[in-house]
Amino acid sequence: MNEMKEFRKKSRTVFSIALLAFIVGACSEPEETREQMTISGEITSISSLDGQTLYISIFHAQSGIGFQPHPLYEIDSFESQGTSFERTFFYDRQGNSGLVVYAWVDNDGDGINCTMQSRNDYAGVSVNEDFPNSSKSFDVELTKRCVGPDWFYPAKK
Repeated sequence: MNEMKEFRKKSRTVFSIALLAFIVGACSEPEETREQMTISGEITSISSLDGQTLYISIFHAQSGIGFQPHPLYEIDSFESQGTSFERTFFYDRQGNSGLVVYAWVDNDGDGINCTMQSRNDYAGVSVNEDFPNSSKSFDVELTKRCVGPDWFYPAKK
């Protein structure tokens, strides 16, 4: 009888440890799939960029796993005082594809991409749907007033 009690006690201990290991393993974060990437580029505009602040945002072109991928998942945003830029960030290939670099120039210096009173900030994008398998250079031409990245991408067909 004592042997049976001892066996049950050991069985419960082993089962509890196995259950705890399963719970910890199931609730832990998945393995990292992010890679450090560096992109560079040049921004041009139909208006002068001298002394202007440029706002630049980097997006996954498509993001999501399964039946409902969606465009423009933001990775990083930063400001630049010059027309050339270089940025290092982490890119996650898992469920993501392509890269969109969006930029706009703050012509009126208010830090806002257009308001009801001021409609003279220009924007543009550079799209690489094959990123990171191809070019890491992005040239952005600012040609449209008062639009966000979703105005440019995905392109209307």
